[in-house]
Amino acid sequence: MERKVILQVYPTLGGPEEMERRRPIGRDNEAWQRMLDSLVRMVKVADDLGYWGITHVEHHFHSEGLEVSPDPGLFNIYLGLHTKRMRHGQLGFVVPSRDPIRLAEEAAIIDHMLKGRFFVGMARGYQTRWQNILGQHYQVTATPMDQGEIDQHNRELFYEHYKIMKMAWADDLLRFKLPHYEVPYPHDEGITGWPPGKTITAEFGVPGEVDGDGTVRAVSVVPRPYQQPHPPLFQAFSVSEATLRWCAQEGIVPTILFGPMDTVEALARAYHEEAVSKGNDFAFGERVGLVRSIHIVDSRDDLLESVEKYDVPVWRWYEPFGFTEVLRQPGEEGPVPKPDETLAERLISAGLVVGGTVDEVKRQMEGIIERVPFEYLIWLYHWGIYEEGYGLRQLELFAREIAPNFGFAPPEEVTTGAS
Repeated sequence: MERKVILQVYPTLGGPEEMERRRPIGRDNEAWQRMLDSLVRMVKVADDLGYWGITHVEHHFHSEGLEVSPDPGLFNIYLGLHTKRMRHGQLGFVVPSRDPIRLAEEAAIIDHMLKGRFFVGMARGYQTRWQNILGQHYQVTATPMDQGEIDQHNRELFYEHYKIMKMAWADDLLRFKLPHYEVPYPHDEGITGWPPGKTITAEFGVPGEVDGDGTVRAVSVVPRPYQQPHPPLFQAFSVSEATLRWCAQEGIVPTILFGPMDTVEALARAYHEEAVSKGNDFAFGERVGLVRSIHIVDSRDDLLESVEKYDVPVWRWYEPFGFTEVLRQPGEEGPVPKPDETLAERLISAGLVVGGTVDEVKRQMEGIIERVPFEYLIWLYHWGIYEEGYGLRQLELFAREIAPNFGFAPPEEVTTGAS
């Protein structure tokens, strides 16, 4: 099994000092232009070095300047046109808050524009500030993941929208009636008064779109994806056994965010067990994504400094949302991190950060792969907080010094898909 590296790049307009100096930097046009130019420079280097993919996030209203990515699909197109082999995707589109047919159309068009160098990541959404506003038409809000009523409704919309999206990709004719969405609308009566129904749609559209009276009885979502039956699917970020088992049932790549390897291995084994029970024949660790941050430096002091400088600003954002729970050791009680340790120290000790000298990073990677021989490494690559020279140097060191030792493969040329 060849391993693949996906750079998880949250488009960011600068580090904390820049964010403070240019407040609100999220509305700063010069900062945006500078970021877009730097992303192009970075992605060209990553493409030349053989990195398999790059992915972004979907968040709205980030005036603060972190994770400014209100439409990751546009980043996919923009950066995809500056690369030759690299794949582009998201981790991910927030499915419950989006119209599933519009999302299916958008994904299919991007897939065509990039001629198959595209993958689709899906998420349920955790940020109330934007999801409560943009999801109001579906009466869906951000989910606290507590199995409560809000969480269950969010999950219900996620599954329904996911089902509709896949039907839109697969079926020439789309007609259904689900709890929250129906096609056509109204479903039973159909859509009357479609002017070209008898003259154009009946003659050139998909047979069955309209009846003899010209009433719309179904629709055809165009285009179909370039890749068949659809682009590869990823789930962001996977932290529960139930999610891992659902991914296994659906053929979706989970991306495991936990640091401690005991937890990672337990989740990966649940995924593999479920996949095998459904008749899939692949090895343990295959089709699994593991999330890590990486720093190749000269010493322990350099590692702590790098994590404090480049990772902690992002995790200070995550901390109020409860994300530091993914750093909790099995059986550990009390606050995480502990009162006598810094967040940087916990990121390292929990294993979420892989860092040190080239030899130390090799040993850490070897230990991880011995436990869970994952297929995808999701590198939390904080471009925009990194100084450009530091970030590019990390890409080069990993590609030349680390990747060849562990079967990381450059992206193959896309030769299948259109049919």
